[in-house]
Order: sequence, then C-alpha cells, then structure tokens
Amino acid sequence: MEDCEAILEYVYTACLEQGATWFSYHFTPVFESQTSRNTFIWTRDFPVEYQKRYISDDFRGRDPIPQLVFEHGPVLTWTEARTRGKAMVDVTVYLDDLEKLGVDNWVAFALFGPRNRDGFATMRFAEDPDGFPKQRLQQIHSLILSAHLQICKVMDEGRASVALSEREREVVEWMGRGKSSGDIAAILAISPETVRTYTRRVYDKLQTNDRVTATVRALKLGLIEL
Repeated sequence: MEDCEAILEYVYTACLEQGATWFSYHFTPVFESQTSRNTFIWTRDFPVEYQKRYISDDFRGRDPIPQLVFEHGPVLTWTEARTRGKAMVDVTVYLDDLEKLGVDNWVAFALFGPRNRDGFATMRFAEDPDGFPKQRLQQIHSLILSAHLQICKVMDEGRASVALSEREREVVEWMGRGKSSGDIAAILAISPETVRTYTRRVYDKLQTNDRVTATVRALKLGLIEL
C-alpha cells in the first residue's frame, strides 16, 4: 500500500476482528517526543470526552504512557502500566483521570522506526487484554509495526524540497487537526470549493492523494506545525 490512510484503515479493520473498540496511531517527528504538539495523531472511535481532554495542552503534554511503553514495552497493558508507574505520582494521577473518562482495557504499543522516526499506538479492547494469550498481542503489535514501517517508507518517497503557500499551509494544518473541508472553509472564511482546490494543489506538491500522508509529509518537511 502507498496510501497512509488506507494502511491505517486496514490495520484498524484487522484489529476490530481481534476485539478492539478504538485505536490511535501517533507518528512522531524526528527527535521529538510522542507527546509533542507536532506529533501527528490518527484515531478511530475514541470517546469524545477523552479526545477533548487529550488535545488540551496540559493533558496531552503530561501523558506518561508513551515513555512507559518505550522503556518497558514494546507492548504494555493498562494493568502493567499501573504496576510500572505505581511509585510515580504523575503516572497514577494520569491513569486515574483516564479511568474517570471511561478509558480502560487498553494496550499501548511502541513502534521503533528507521532513523529515529518512532511511532506509538494505543488500542482499547472490549475484554481485559491481561487475559489474552501473549501471542495475540504480539501478533497485533507486529501488524501495527509493519504498518508504521511502511508509512515511514512512503514518507521517504516524498519530494525532498516542497514549498507551500501560506493558504496551502493553513489548509494542511487544519486537515491535520481532523477538520473536514466544510470546517476548514468556515474557519478560513473561504468556499468549500476553494478548500478543495488548495487540497488538490497540496496533494500534487506532496505526491499523495490522502490527508494522512499529506499531513505527515508536511510535518516531516517542516512545512507545518500542529
């Protein structure tokens, strides 16, 4: 697959068959942390209240789960995270906040990529994943890691030098924040057709046909910040 969004949709569909109920994938810019404002996040079916909290500066910035899974993973269930972080107040408080939002039965995955382009994924299951055979979570991790490596490969195939106009950059930034063409049109006070025109120009410059690839390539090239 050469379409990053199609890759992620494929992975999520496969994980649904394994009992997943929501999924997130975080593509981290080189030498930045998984909680950086520039980390691109692709999600499916997360609780709305959790999404609202996570995009706020304080909640996302103090997320200790990525560090825990990179140190103790590469696969870490929520119970294991509790155990590993029981001596750390910030971890305990954060996990308590998650449970208040109805976030449980989740698993975090560390995704090591080439040239320090690491990724991070989380998944919530209908059942407690601590009861799963280890092989089941290892297989899921292998699938997500393969997807991450393919996304890194697709990113490397983008043009080395790309220039976006100010309006094109704004459109990509709002795309990266999950806004639809209609939303972007309202935010920028332009018509939806104009947004689609800018989107086509961006796709052509970044050699892609999907939002995820366009956003991640723009982040990689330093063209936008989220």
